[in-house]
Amino acid sequence: MVKSLHAAFATAMGLLLMASSAPQRKTRTIAVEGMSFAYVDLGSGPPVVLIHGSISDYREWSTQMEALAKHYRVIAYSRRYHWPNSPPGKDADATIPRQAEDLAAIIKSLGVAPANIVGHSYGGTVALFLALQHPELVRTLVLLEPPVPGALVGTPENEKVVKERQAVRDEMKQAFVSGDAEHVVRTYLARVAPGEFDQASPVTRSIYLANVSAFRLDFTSPRPALTCEDLQRIAAPTLVLTGGRSAMGLQQTAVGVAHCLKRGNILKLPQATHHMQFDSSQEVNDAVLAFLGKALN
Repeated sequence: MVKSLHAAFATAMGLLLMASSAPQRKTRTIAVEGMSFAYVDLGSGPPVVLIHGSISDYREWSTQMEALAKHYRVIAYSRRYHWPNSPPGKDADATIPRQAEDLAAIIKSLGVAPANIVGHSYGGTVALFLALQHPELVRTLVLLEPPVPGALVGTPENEKVVKERQAVRDEMKQAFVSGDAEHVVRTYLARVAPGEFDQASPVTRSIYLANVSAFRLDFTSPRPALTCEDLQRIAAPTLVLTGGRSAMGLQQTAVGVAHCLKRGNILKLPQATHHMQFDSSQEVNDAVLAFLGKALN
Protein backbone atom coordinates (compact mmCIF):
# COMPACT_ATOMS: atom_id res chain seq x y z
CA MET A 1 0.00 0.00 0.00
CA VAL A 2 1.26 3.49 -0.84
CA LYS A 3 2.38 5.34 2.24
CA SER A 4 0.39 8.59 2.48
CA LEU A 5 1.98 11.92 3.24
CA HIS A 6 -0.06 12.17 6.46
CA ALA A 7 1.10 8.77 7.65
CA ALA A 8 4.70 9.74 7.01
CA PHE A 9 4.12 12.96 8.92
CA ALA A 10 2.79 11.09 11.95
CA THR A 11 5.67 8.60 11.90
CA ALA A 12 8.26 11.33 11.62
CA MET A 13 6.79 13.34 14.49
CA GLY A 14 7.66 10.62 16.98
CA LEU A 15 11.31 10.58 15.94
CA LEU A 16 11.52 14.33 15.94
CA LEU A 17 10.02 14.62 19.41
CA MET A 18 12.68 12.26 20.72
CA ALA A 19 15.38 14.28 18.98
CA SER A 20 14.20 17.60 20.39
CA SER A 21 14.70 16.93 24.08
CA ALA A 22 17.98 18.82 24.52
CA PRO A 23 17.21 21.54 27.09
CA GLN A 24 19.53 24.09 25.47
CA ARG A 25 17.31 23.96 22.39
CA LYS A 26 13.94 24.32 24.06
CA THR A 27 11.39 25.16 21.40
CA ARG A 28 9.43 28.36 21.86
CA THR A 29 6.49 29.76 19.91
CA ILE A 30 5.67 33.22 18.70
CA ALA A 31 2.32 34.39 17.34
CA VAL A 32 2.49 36.81 14.40
CA GLU A 33 0.53 37.31 11.19
CA GLY A 34 -2.33 35.22 12.58
CA MET A 35 -0.16 32.10 12.98
CA SER A 36 2.04 30.43 15.58
CA PHE A 37 5.69 29.81 14.67
CA ALA A 38 8.07 27.46 16.46
CA TYR A 39 11.60 28.72 17.01
CA VAL A 40 14.79 28.19 19.01
CA ASP A 41 16.69 31.11 20.55
CA LEU A 42 20.29 30.53 21.68
CA GLY A 43 23.26 32.64 22.74
CA SER A 44 23.72 36.39 22.99
CA GLY A 45 25.21 39.16 20.90
CA PRO A 46 24.35 40.47 17.42
CA PRO A 47 21.25 38.59 16.17
CA VAL A 48 21.47 35.92 13.48
CA VAL A 49 18.19 34.57 12.06
CA LEU A 50 18.29 31.20 10.26
CA ILE A 51 15.70 30.43 7.55
CA HIS A 52 15.46 26.80 6.46
CA GLY A 53 14.83 25.59 2.93
CA SER A 54 12.12 23.35 1.51
CA ILE A 55 11.39 19.85 2.80
CA SER A 56 12.82 20.87 6.17
CA ASP A 57 12.28 22.89 9.36
CA TYR A 58 14.35 24.73 11.96
CA ARG A 59 16.21 21.50 12.79
CA GLU A 60 18.02 21.85 9.49
CA TRP A 61 20.39 24.12 11.40
CA SER A 62 21.19 21.70 14.24
CA THR A 63 24.93 21.67 13.53
CA GLN A 64 25.07 25.45 13.09
CA MET A 65 23.14 26.61 16.17
CA GLU A 66 25.69 26.00 18.92
CA ALA A 67 28.67 27.03 16.79
CA LEU A 68 27.09 30.38 15.96
CA ALA A 69 25.63 30.85 19.46
CA LYS A 70 29.15 31.09 20.91
CA HIS A 71 29.36 34.54 19.31
CA TYR A 72 25.81 35.58 18.39
CA ARG A 73 22.18 35.40 19.40
CA VAL A 74 20.89 32.71 17.08
CA ILE A 75 17.21 32.37 16.17
CA ALA A 76 16.09 29.44 14.00
CA TYR A 77 12.39 29.25 13.19
CA SER A 78 10.12 26.95 11.20
CA ARG A 79 8.43 28.69 8.29
CA ARG A 80 4.66 28.55 8.02
CA TYR A 81 3.20 25.03 7.66
CA HIS A 82 6.53 23.36 8.48
CA TRP A 83 6.96 21.06 11.47
CA PRO A 84 5.92 21.53 14.25
CA ASN A 85 3.70 24.39 13.08
CA SER A 86 0.15 23.73 11.91
CA PRO A 87 0.12 21.94 8.53
CA PRO A 88 -1.37 23.67 5.48
CA GLY A 89 -5.14 23.87 5.20
CA LYS A 90 -7.45 24.50 2.28
CA ASP A 91 -6.63 28.20 1.86
CA ALA A 92 -2.94 27.98 2.75
CA ASP A 93 -0.73 30.80 1.45
CA ALA A 94 2.95 29.93 1.23
CA THR A 95 4.01 32.51 -1.35
CA ILE A 96 7.42 34.08 -0.91
CA PRO A 97 6.13 37.64 -0.28
CA ARG A 98 3.78 36.23 2.38
CA GLN A 99 6.66 34.41 4.07
CA ALA A 100 8.86 37.51 3.91
CA GLU A 101 6.16 39.34 5.87
CA ASP A 102 6.13 36.47 8.41
CA LEU A 103 9.87 36.92 8.86
CA ALA A 104 9.55 40.69 9.17
CA ALA A 105 6.94 40.28 11.90
CA ILE A 106 9.10 37.75 13.79
CA ILE A 107 12.14 40.06 13.69
CA LYS A 108 10.08 43.02 14.91
CA SER A 109 8.32 41.03 17.63
CA LEU A 110 11.60 39.65 18.98
CA GLY A 111 13.22 43.09 18.81
CA VAL A 112 16.26 41.93 16.84
CA ALA A 113 16.35 44.43 13.98
CA PRO A 114 18.53 44.85 12.05
CA ALA A 115 19.35 41.13 11.93
CA ASN A 116 21.95 39.09 10.12
CA ILE A 117 19.93 36.71 7.94
CA VAL A 118 21.08 33.25 6.86
CA GLY A 119 18.76 31.57 4.35
CA HIS A 120 18.96 28.20 2.64
CA SER A 121 17.39 27.53 -0.79
CA TYR A 122 13.73 28.67 -0.68
CA GLY A 123 14.57 30.35 2.61
CA GLY A 124 17.29 32.29 0.82
CA THR A 125 14.72 33.68 -1.60
CA VAL A 126 12.53 34.65 1.36
CA ALA A 127 15.56 36.48 2.78
CA LEU A 128 16.06 38.38 -0.48
CA PHE A 129 12.42 39.48 -0.53
CA LEU A 130 12.77 40.63 3.07
CA ALA A 131 15.80 42.71 2.10
CA LEU A 132 13.81 44.29 -0.74
CA GLN A 133 10.60 44.91 1.23
CA HIS A 134 12.16 45.79 4.60
CA PRO A 135 15.82 46.82 4.13
CA GLU A 136 15.84 48.39 7.59
CA LEU A 137 15.46 44.92 9.13
CA VAL A 138 18.53 43.42 7.42
CA ARG A 139 22.15 43.98 8.40
CA THR A 140 23.84 41.22 6.37
CA LEU A 141 22.80 38.22 4.28
CA VAL A 142 24.22 34.73 3.88
CA LEU A 143 22.47 32.78 1.13
CA LEU A 144 22.93 29.05 0.55
CA GLU A 145 22.08 28.45 -3.13
CA PRO A 146 18.93 30.59 -3.40
CA PRO A 147 16.86 29.53 -6.45
CA VAL A 148 16.59 32.87 -8.27
CA PRO A 149 16.54 32.02 -11.99
CA GLY A 150 16.05 35.67 -12.92
CA ALA A 151 19.67 36.30 -11.95
CA LEU A 152 20.77 34.45 -15.11
CA VAL A 153 18.39 35.94 -17.69
CA GLY A 154 20.39 37.15 -20.68
CA THR A 155 23.45 35.02 -19.86
CA PRO A 156 24.81 32.01 -21.78
CA GLU A 157 24.06 29.76 -18.78
CA ASN A 158 20.39 30.65 -18.67
CA GLU A 159 19.10 28.22 -21.33
CA LYS A 160 20.70 25.18 -19.70
CA VAL A 161 19.45 26.19 -16.26
CA VAL A 162 15.92 26.64 -17.58
CA LYS A 163 15.96 23.14 -19.07
CA GLU A 164 17.35 21.62 -15.87
CA ARG A 165 14.75 23.41 -13.76
CA GLN A 166 11.91 22.24 -16.01
CA ALA A 167 13.13 18.64 -15.80
CA VAL A 168 13.10 18.85 -12.01
CA ARG A 169 9.59 20.31 -12.00
CA ASP A 170 8.31 17.54 -14.27
CA GLU A 171 9.82 14.86 -12.05
CA MET A 172 8.46 16.42 -8.88
CA LYS A 173 4.94 16.73 -10.28
CA GLN A 174 4.91 12.99 -10.88
CA ALA A 175 6.38 12.29 -7.45
CA PHE A 176 3.71 14.36 -5.70
CA VAL A 177 0.98 12.53 -7.63
CA SER A 178 2.26 9.23 -6.23
CA GLY A 179 1.38 10.26 -2.68
CA ASP A 180 4.45 8.38 -1.45
CA ALA A 181 6.37 10.67 0.92
CA GLU A 182 9.65 8.79 0.69
CA HIS A 183 9.47 8.74 -3.10
CA VAL A 184 8.96 12.52 -3.08
CA VAL A 185 12.02 13.00 -0.86
CA ARG A 186 14.21 10.62 -2.85
CA THR A 187 13.21 12.20 -6.16
CA TYR A 188 14.08 15.67 -4.96
CA LEU A 189 17.33 14.76 -3.23
CA ALA A 190 18.52 12.80 -6.26
CA ARG A 191 18.58 16.14 -8.06
CA VAL A 192 19.97 18.47 -5.38
CA ALA A 193 21.91 16.24 -2.97
CA PRO A 194 22.70 12.90 -4.67
CA GLY A 195 23.12 9.99 -2.29
CA GLU A 196 22.35 12.03 0.82
CA PHE A 197 19.07 10.28 1.73
CA ASP A 198 20.75 6.89 1.98
CA GLN A 199 23.55 8.35 4.10
CA ALA A 200 21.25 10.44 6.30
CA SER A 201 20.62 9.64 9.96
CA PRO A 202 17.13 8.48 11.02
CA VAL A 203 16.49 11.93 12.52
CA THR A 204 17.47 13.72 9.31
CA ARG A 205 15.26 11.39 7.27
CA SER A 206 12.39 12.07 9.63
CA ILE A 207 12.86 15.83 9.16
CA TYR A 208 12.47 15.38 5.41
CA LEU A 209 9.40 13.17 5.73
CA ALA A 210 7.70 15.43 8.28
CA ASN A 211 7.74 18.35 5.82
CA VAL A 212 6.59 16.82 2.55
CA SER A 213 3.16 18.49 2.69
CA ALA A 214 4.74 21.90 3.27
CA PHE A 215 7.30 21.17 0.56
CA ARG A 216 4.55 20.50 -1.95
CA LEU A 217 3.01 23.87 -1.15
CA ASP A 218 6.39 25.62 -1.41
CA PHE A 219 6.98 23.94 -4.75
CA THR A 220 3.59 24.71 -6.29
CA SER A 221 3.04 28.24 -4.96
CA PRO A 222 3.41 31.06 -7.49
CA ARG A 223 6.87 32.60 -7.33
CA PRO A 224 7.18 36.27 -8.25
CA ALA A 225 10.11 36.94 -10.52
CA LEU A 226 13.28 38.39 -9.05
CA THR A 227 15.51 40.02 -11.64
CA CYS A 228 19.14 41.05 -11.57
CA GLU A 229 17.90 44.64 -11.43
CA ASP A 230 15.89 43.81 -8.30
CA LEU A 231 18.92 42.27 -6.64
CA GLN A 232 21.02 45.34 -7.42
CA ARG A 233 18.75 47.32 -5.10
CA ILE A 234 19.89 45.28 -2.08
CA ALA A 235 22.64 47.12 -0.20
CA ALA A 236 23.38 44.61 2.58
CA PRO A 237 26.78 42.86 2.48
CA THR A 238 26.05 39.34 1.22
CA LEU A 239 27.85 36.00 1.09
CA VAL A 240 26.47 33.41 -1.34
CA LEU A 241 27.50 29.79 -0.75
CA THR A 242 27.36 27.04 -3.36
CA GLY A 243 28.35 23.38 -3.31
CA GLY A 244 30.74 21.67 -5.68
CA ARG A 245 28.53 18.54 -5.71
CA SER A 246 25.30 20.47 -6.12
CA ALA A 247 23.32 20.54 -9.37
CA MET A 248 25.10 22.67 -11.95
CA GLY A 249 22.05 24.89 -12.35
CA LEU A 250 22.04 25.70 -8.64
CA GLN A 251 25.76 26.48 -8.76
CA GLN A 252 25.41 28.77 -11.76
CA THR A 253 22.40 30.51 -10.24
CA ALA A 254 24.29 31.13 -7.00
CA VAL A 255 27.13 32.73 -8.94
CA GLY A 256 24.61 34.84 -10.86
CA VAL A 257 22.96 36.04 -7.65
CA ALA A 258 26.32 37.04 -6.16
CA HIS A 259 27.26 38.96 -9.30
CA CYS A 260 23.93 40.81 -9.40
CA LEU A 261 24.08 41.92 -5.78
CA LYS A 262 25.72 45.26 -5.07
CA ARG A 263 27.88 43.82 -2.30
CA GLY A 264 27.75 40.14 -3.13
CA ASN A 265 30.52 37.56 -2.73
CA ILE A 266 30.51 33.92 -3.86
CA LEU A 267 32.20 31.01 -2.08
CA LYS A 268 32.18 27.42 -3.34
CA LEU A 269 32.44 24.56 -0.85
CA PRO A 270 33.95 21.80 -3.03
CA GLN A 271 32.48 18.75 -1.28
CA ALA A 272 29.07 20.24 -0.48
CA THR A 273 25.68 19.48 -2.02
CA HIS A 274 22.61 21.70 -1.94
CA HIS A 275 22.01 20.40 1.60
CA MET A 276 25.39 21.62 2.76
CA GLN A 277 24.27 22.15 6.37
CA PHE A 278 24.11 18.36 6.66
CA ASP A 279 27.02 17.16 4.53
CA SER A 280 29.50 20.04 4.97
CA SER A 281 28.45 21.50 8.30
CA GLN A 282 31.91 22.54 9.50
CA GLU A 283 32.68 24.31 6.24
CA VAL A 284 29.36 26.16 6.42
CA ASN A 285 30.02 27.18 10.03
CA ASP A 286 33.51 28.41 9.20
CA ALA A 287 32.28 30.40 6.20
CA VAL A 288 29.42 32.07 8.07
CA LEU A 289 31.56 32.94 11.10
CA ALA A 290 34.36 34.35 8.94
CA PHE A 291 31.93 36.46 6.91
CA LEU A 292 30.08 37.84 9.92
CA GLY A 293 33.32 38.49 11.79
CA LYS A 294 34.54 40.64 8.92
CA ALA A 295 31.22 42.30 8.03
CA LEU A 296 30.37 43.33 11.60
CA ASN A 297 33.78 44.72 12.53
